[in-house]
Amino acid sequence: MLKNSSQKRIILGNIVTLFTLQGLQYLIPLILLPYLVHILGIAYFGLLSFATATIAFFRSTVAYGFDFTGTQQIALQKEDTSGLSDILSSILMVKLLLVGITLFILMILIFSLEKISIESSLFLYTFLVVLGDALFPTWFFQGMEKMKFITFFRTIQRVIALILIFLFVTTQEDYLLVPLIEGVLAIMAGLGSLLYIKKEFNVSLTIPQKTNIIFQIKNSWHLFLSQIAVHFYTTMNIFVLGLMADNTTVGYYALAYKLFSVIKELFTPVNKAIFPFLSKKYLEHKTDYYKLIKKISLWYLLALIIIASLSYVFASEIVSLVSGKSIEQTASLLKIFAISLLFAIGPLYSLLLVIKSDNKKLSVITFRCMILNSILLYPSIYYFGIVGLSYHFLIVQLYQAYLQIKFNKEIWN
Repeated sequence: MLKNSSQKRIILGNIVTLFTLQGLQYLIPLILLPYLVHILGIAYFGLLSFATATIAFFRSTVAYGFDFTGTQQIALQKEDTSGLSDILSSILMVKLLLVGITLFILMILIFSLEKISIESSLFLYTFLVVLGDALFPTWFFQGMEKMKFITFFRTIQRVIALILIFLFVTTQEDYLLVPLIEGVLAIMAGLGSLLYIKKEFNVSLTIPQKTNIIFQIKNSWHLFLSQIAVHFYTTMNIFVLGLMADNTTVGYYALAYKLFSVIKELFTPVNKAIFPFLSKKYLEHKTDYYKLIKKISLWYLLALIIIASLSYVFASEIVSLVSGKSIEQTASLLKIFAISLLFAIGPLYSLLLVIKSDNKKLSVITFRCMILNSILLYPSIYYFGIVGLSYHFLIVQLYQAYLQIKFNKEIWN
């Protein structure tokens, strides 16, 4: 299907580059997780996870679906410097407006919920990464198919963060430094990337027109709703657990979910690297597009089966390797998450709906999953604790996979 050898090289190069970045994302947590669990203890690790899960909702809000819609716009306008400037400026303005809105919501939570108010500094420091996300235009580099720049900035950011945490986080009392270090470096990486874009691509930031801002808000609205809804059956579960359980219990669950997320992220480089190419292929030749997607789907499912099986069989060893000690509760939860991984077709099939501009269908999928999650969440935790919450996640994942296949059934026709 990829007859042009230069296209093959670009896509393969982007996949390799993103896997390098992803490899660092794996390596650094594998180094950092045992250290934090050892220095802070499982209870403080649970507290940090509670704050991270809370802020994850705001990070998704600020992302606003631009990793897909922004990438798509940049890919189609990459030869037009003026057009690139307009897209960059308008999307950045929307993101900064969303930073202000989410900060206001966080302040409401701090004044409303005691469990958050007593750790207000932790939540405010953790929020810094939201501003860093807003400033870092991952979608721009993806659209330009220059993933090596993402690797460069993110690698420097994460390595420096790792070094500083090792140097300054040496006791439980230093737990606030973890989000502070990560947040400040995220902001610096964002600012550095914008300066680099101006120099390398001759793209300037301007005051965007109101019509451009409105267009960006409308263009990503359905995708934004879908991504927000996803948090109501993923990381928001940790937020609710944090309100209902002690920090140690949250720590057991959060560690298992973190490991599941890291394993699942193995597929992210492939998704991101093929997205710009598939977007063009769909517009140019739909027959070749569907043939290619069918092949990709089969390989994707095979990879899910292999990785899920390995995760289940070696769950105890994975937990011991990462945490630095055997944690039976977390290993049992990871096995349940490994079963969930068998049905993690959503990230790929969501891209296909975006490519076809079927964002409304994507919204239907995620909102149905959100409703199911909302119905089952409280009783799962209340009656069955973190084991019930893990099985609850599995049920929602199964339902999501069913809906994704249903709404993408033309692939197999």
